[in-house]
Amino acid sequence: MATPQAQADLSDHAAEALQDFFGQLYVFFETIWTRFWRNGYASIAQMSGKRWTKVIGSVVFYLIVRPYIEKLFKWMHDRDRRKEKEKKEKERAEFGKVKVSPNSLRSGGGGGGDKGKVLGEVENTDDELEDEEDVMAAASGVPEWNKMARKRQKNYIKNVKKDQRAQDLSRDQIMELLDWSEDEEHAPQEKKDL
Repeated sequence: MATPQAQADLSDHAAEALQDFFGQLYVFFETIWTRFWRNGYASIAQMSGKRWTKVIGSVVFYLIVRPYIEKLFKWMHDRDRRKEKEKKEKERAEFGKVKVSPNSLRSGGGGGGDKGKVLGEVENTDDELEDEEDVMAAASGVPEWNKMARKRQKNYIKNVKKDQRAQDLSRDQIMELLDWSEDEEHAPQEKKDL
């Protein structure tokens, strides 16, 4: 263990080091401050006519040239934007343009003079239409429904017909379909009593 005298010596050394550090820091900032004011004042007060001419000439030259510098940077920016716009237009052109509008395809008219066709379109006549769903599809203006859409439509119509039929049945008809009667409801209870 350190003796009390050794601890006092360590604390004295730490205090001296800390005081020395802050003293040097203060002197450093004081030197900067005094040099700034002394040199700043001296540079203005002791300037020659030749030096004043250079400063004023530099400011005037900057004021004259500044609009041209701004135009140069604006031109460079516009050029970059124009190149970017042309690049995007080329990408769009490579992707392709729509020659026929979707509405003209739906109505059966083509934009290119001939009648437009949808991929997989089949021309159906009234003789070829088999059931009412196909007649509805032809009347709706849709050139052709695919198989899945036709199946969904048929299932939907079947379900709607079943729902309508179920709603049209009265309670007595439902009981008759279920083959329930009040005698049969009590019959199982009578068997339990036996």
